[in-house]
Amino acid sequence: MSLDSLLRSAIGHNNDDLKFIFVGGKGGVGKTTSSSAIATLLAQHCNKRILLVSTDPAHSLSDAFRCEFSNEPTSPGVENLHVMEVDPTETMQRELNKWADLAKEIAATNDGNDGGAEDDGEENGMLQKIEQFQEWLSGIPGIDEATALSSAIEHIESNKYDLIVFDTAPTGHTLKLLGMPDILQAGIEKLQGWQSTLWGYWDVLKGMGSSASQKRLHAKEEVADMLENYKKGIQKVALMLQDQRRTRFVVVCIAEFLSVSETQRLLRELKKNEVRASHIIVNQLVVDSALSNDELTELEGLAEVGSLMLNQELLSKTVHACRLTTARKGIQEKYMAQLKSFPETEAILDGICEVPLLAEEVTGTDALRRFAKFMVRNPPSESESASSTASSGPVRLYDDELEKKNTGGADGDDQKGEGDANSWTPSKGDSVKIKELAKAAQYNGLEGTIVSTLDSETSRCGVQIEYNGKSKTLALQMKNMVLLHQAKKAKGENGDTAASLPSEQPMSKAMALLEDPEIKALVESNPKFKDAVEDCISNPMSFVKYISDPEMAPLISKAMAKLKF
Repeated sequence: MSLDSLLRSAIGHNNDDLKFIFVGGKGGVGKTTSSSAIATLLAQHCNKRILLVSTDPAHSLSDAFRCEFSNEPTSPGVENLHVMEVDPTETMQRELNKWADLAKEIAATNDGNDGGAEDDGEENGMLQKIEQFQEWLSGIPGIDEATALSSAIEHIESNKYDLIVFDTAPTGHTLKLLGMPDILQAGIEKLQGWQSTLWGYWDVLKGMGSSASQKRLHAKEEVADMLENYKKGIQKVALMLQDQRRTRFVVVCIAEFLSVSETQRLLRELKKNEVRASHIIVNQLVVDSALSNDELTELEGLAEVGSLMLNQELLSKTVHACRLTTARKGIQEKYMAQLKSFPETEAILDGICEVPLLAEEVTGTDALRRFAKFMVRNPPSESESASSTASSGPVRLYDDELEKKNTGGADGDDQKGEGDANSWTPSKGDSVKIKELAKAAQYNGLEGTIVSTLDSETSRCGVQIEYNGKSKTLALQMKNMVLLHQAKKAKGENGDTAASLPSEQPMSKAMALLEDPEIKALVESNPKFKDAVEDCISNPMSFVKYISDPEMAPLISKAMAKLKF
């Protein structure tokens, strides 16, 4: 039982493409020593460029190698190995500072704003939301480590390194990290909804071509880009953790009750979150070197009658030391048997690596190499390692998976079943089927097209349908829609997804607003309102000429109130 299979996965055996190894477990069980030894083994035997990264706020890699490390990769004197100690808190603070700078930029647009009090309220609203997002973001359990992991992925994508070993924070941090991507993605999508609501309409209604409008447009684009990039980075962390080909989790423990119990909980959580735990390192074992109970009894008998050849005090100390190691052996054998009996370890019994208690401190590169030898039996030969293929250039990890996830398939029109509704985020152009309307059952079973995205306040989106020969827009909740297929995204000249025109989303929401009973009644009661609405539907830019019309004020005021401006 050794780490041989882990090393062979690193050189591509069994169609593996190993890129990330997480080393985790309870504090004080030799986690940092083990991760350092694993990185040393990989650098020595696998012909790969290895980066060892500590994401534990209480860094110990510098102590393990007896070198000084920082947040920049540094060689510890081992060929093919670099080490860095990432401060998750510092990384998170840099991220928060970006948002703070952006908030200042938005606030600055008010200084020379020519759009009036309404624009001030709009920008102040977005400023407030960004500040709320900063506070919320910094309070998410595991966010600091996830941000650090997201930045670490870039080291693989840049082709500077072939494989990253993570020396993680203790178990509690790891468990928080596993549940964090979903929480964070929900929060980012919430802010994206706020952004859409707070800024969308004014792009169409006010300040066309003004300097304040241009500043606002720049700030809006920057917020959108930052949110999208941050969301994408966190999505990559989630995919990385669950990647069965590229990622392994190595659990480190000692054969004692607290550590073994925590190891079982960690293995259970890893399995639940679809993270592949491949090996368990059990450190500080005396099982093979300690006396058995019979041997100890024999020694005690010799000590009792004494010896003319041995100092009695020395003999007594020897017996005492042997009693301690034999007692420890009994405890360790008990918990080793318990560890191997767990359902969570059945599939990885061959991956349980038993490392003895050593007489020396394991610090410095030479001691780490000696320690690492206890972890392998038959490491890859030079010829095996030489045959592994190296990366030929920069790569983009998980971009294809994210594209499929966000578009529903490689061609953007994959059929999705009802069971996928909860994981689907509505986008304009998506085709849906209406279901389970109780009071408006006449629409059930009809197919429609999404014309406005999910509103963060009402949790509804606009769906355009044909009913009795007329076009109608319904404001529906997620539970009342089944995704049929998603719209293809337009591609720009460089292959990037083309951004929607600023007017598209506001007009889509405006169409949904026209189905509001109060707005509908107001429009029907006044022929001028009706003519103006029809004019704006055929030509959205016509809205500008109605803004300053006093006779239109009741309709505009009511509409703005509905939109919460």
